Amino acid sequence: MTDLDLLKDFRAATPAPTPEALNAARRQLLTPPPAARRQARSLVGRPRVLLAGALALVLAGGFLVADVVTRDGATPTGTVANASTFLADAATASSADPDDPIPPGQYLEISYRTTRLTPLGSNPSLRATQYGERTTWIASNRKPPYVTSSSFMTRVEFASPEARALAKTTAPYLFHPMKPSVSLNSCPTVGTRRWTVGTTSCEPSWENATDAFLAAQPRDPDLLLAALRKNPQIPYPDSVAWRRIGAVLSSGLVPADLRAALYQAARKLPGIKLLDEVVTVDGRRARVIGRDAGEYREDLLIAETGGQFLGRRTVVVKDGPGDINGDPELSLQRGDILYSAIATTRITSTPPPTK
Repeated sequence: MTDLDLLKDFRAATPAPTPEALNAARRQLLTPPPAARRQARSLVGRPRVLLAGALALVLAGGFLVADVVTRDGATPTGTVANASTFLADAATASSADPDDPIPPGQYLEISYRTTRLTPLGSNPSLRATQYGERTTWIASNRKPPYVTSSSFMTRVEFASPEARALAKTTAPYLFHPMKPSVSLNSCPTVGTRRWTVGTTSCEPSWENATDAFLAAQPRDPDLLLAALRKNPQIPYPDSVAWRRIGAVLSSGLVPADLRAALYQAARKLPGIKLLDEVVTVDGRRARVIGRDAGEYREDLLIAETGGQFLGRRTVVVKDGPGDINGDPELSLQRGDILYSAIATTRITSTPPPTK
C-alpha cells in the first residue's frame, strides 16, 4: 500500500467536517503561524489529529475563493466566511472594548451622512443622488435637550445632463439644497426642525433611542431578539427585527454590551449573509452583512476588526424593482445603492452650534 492509498483510506474513514470545524479551519488557515519552536512542540505525538486538521484546512481552503473574495481580489488576513461567525467575533470584540465616558465639559459628537438615489426616468442615466447630514452633540451629563444640526439634502449630483434637464420639470426641489439647521430635541435621533423655544418631543423606540430605552433592553440575545420582533409594523417580524437592529445601531448611542448582544441576536435571524466584499468607510475597512427584503437588500457595515458599527445601506438586488405603487423603476439596476448612512462618533471639546 502506498502513502497515497493510505491517505485515501483515511479520508474515506474520516467524517465530513462540520460547519463549525470549517469556520475554525478557515480562521486557522488565515492566521499567521506561531513560532517554529512552539509549533514543533505541538506536532509531537499527534499524527492522526494533524492529518485530520490538514484535511479540514484543505476543505476550508477550497471554499475560500468562493466565499471570501474582496472586490480587489485580496483575502484579508483573519477573514471569516459566514455571517454568524463574523457577528460572533464582532460581539466578542465589542464586549472587550467598553465605551469611554464623556469627560466633563466635553461632548459626544454623533455624525451621520446619508446618500439617497432618486430615479427620474426610464434608464440609469436619468437619476440623481442626494446627500444629507446630521450631527448631534451630547453633553457629559447625557441629559436632554440635545443639540442637533441637520439637513436631509445638502447637495445633489445628477447622473447626466439629461437628468439635470429632466429634474427641472419633474423634481425642481432638487435644485434647492438646504443648509443644516439647528434644533433642540429630547431624543438625540430627532433633528429636522429649526431652532425653536422648547424642545422637539419624541417617543423613545428602536428608531428614536434614548439612554433609558437602551438601558432597559435585555442583554440576553434570545430575550433581545424577542423584544426586537415585538409589535412589528408589518407581518414580517424577522425583517422588522433586522431593520430595528440597523436603526438603533445607527443612533450612535448603543453601549458596547448592548451592541454585542445585538450582534448575537442578529446571528439568530434567518437569511443573513456575509458579502464577499470589503468596503472602506472613512478610511476604515468594513465587512457587509446583508439580508434580502424582496427586491432590495438591507446591509449593515461593521468594522473588519473591533466590532464597531459603521453604517447601513439599502441595495437593489433586481433590475427594475417596484416603486411604492408597484410599478418598475427602470432606472434602478441590480447593485445600485439606493440609500446609505455612515455613522461616526467622537469625543470633542468643541461646543455645538447655537443657530
